[in-house]
Amino acid sequence: MVVWNTEEHTPIKLFGSLVDPGPDVVWEPSAMTVNNLNPEICAKFGMSDEKACKYVMSWYGSCDVACAHNGNVFDRLILIKWAEQYGLDPQKDKIWIDTKADLTIKQGNATRLTYMAADNGFLNPFPHRAMFDVMTMFKILDKYDIDEVLEMSKSPSLKVRSLQPFEQNNLARNRGFHPEYDVLPDGGRGKFKYWSMSIKECKLDKEREACRSMGFEIEVIR
Repeated sequence: MVVWNTEEHTPIKLFGSLVDPGPDVVWEPSAMTVNNLNPEICAKFGMSDEKACKYVMSWYGSCDVACAHNGNVFDRLILIKWAEQYGLDPQKDKIWIDTKADLTIKQGNATRLTYMAADNGFLNPFPHRAMFDVMTMFKILDKYDIDEVLEMSKSPSLKVRSLQPFEQNNLARNRGFHPEYDVLPDGGRGKFKYWSMSIKECKLDKEREACRSMGFEIEVIR
């Protein structure tokens, strides 16, 4: 996590740590593949889950605005559940910026953080390592007018799905859509359902045009 000063355009506090969720947590194999982490590494080097949560929330409470890439459909939901688990105030009314949804991105460019960095002239040296992802996010955000971004953040979020043929899944992936799966009774991953993306209502028409230019349609599902 990083505390970023939008007036000075610089980080003023930085912290990163692995979190040990404990021995009873079920690890999803694909998550371990993406992050190159495993229970042994987190148990050896990670903070306890409760300590990490309290530490995160102490910084979160001191900031005027929260920011995360794809935060509308992931980080914000996780943070609320995490805080409530330990009896902490999740501050549900705090303003959130989602750099995947609240930035005006050039038509045809992808919304994956790694690609957005390249489109802005630099590379993230350690993708999927939280500190480097956060600093990459803020370096991109710093190129935008923060007042315009905050205004964009007020637009309602929509969930859309791509309608490209299965054999053209790479089109949705390259545009920044994510695969969704059925959830099994035990909480595991079931059958693939579709590719989805969270976008702001005010950007729906432009996103539809961008996807059409790539060869597929989209529809709103929420």
